[in-house]
Amino acid sequence: MFGAAITAAPVHSATQCDHLGALLADPMAVSAPVAFDAIDADALISACTIALQRDRIDKARYLLQRARGYLRAGRADQAMQDIRAAHDLEYPAATFALATAYFLGDDVPQDFEQARVLFEHSYERGVTWSAKGLSMLYENESFEGYDPAKSADWLMKFER
Repeated sequence: MFGAAITAAPVHSATQCDHLGALLADPMAVSAPVAFDAIDADALISACTIALQRDRIDKARYLLQRARGYLRAGRADQAMQDIRAAHDLEYPAATFALATAYFLGDDVPQDFEQARVLFEHSYERGVTWSAKGLSMLYENESFEGYDPAKSADWLMKFER
């Protein structure tokens, strides 16, 4: 009778940080995703900073979302600090974000092999968007592991 009230996973309530900066690729998001161009950078940075001061349980998610605010504000160094900190806390979507940075060479030196490793790691931890990243990586002729067949395989995993 009481078993129905017990949940298997902890319930995380959405904060203003979540409402202003949730990432579509984040399987652990607790709020609807916000498109990058719709981010109010100052409001997001402020809300996430407050959330970080109040709640240590969801620290990694808040760091990642605050990083989106910093990126939108053109403050790449601060964004990368938050992305790396969230990755170090083993937050899968942060690992995906770091992989994306290495793939694109945005705010870090481009490193396709590091991107591959990080995309695979985040995919194994539930970030299906990493399959799209791997598809793009394997279709890139500049990647030492260029392989159109692998690219197609990863794209199929993303589209499922």
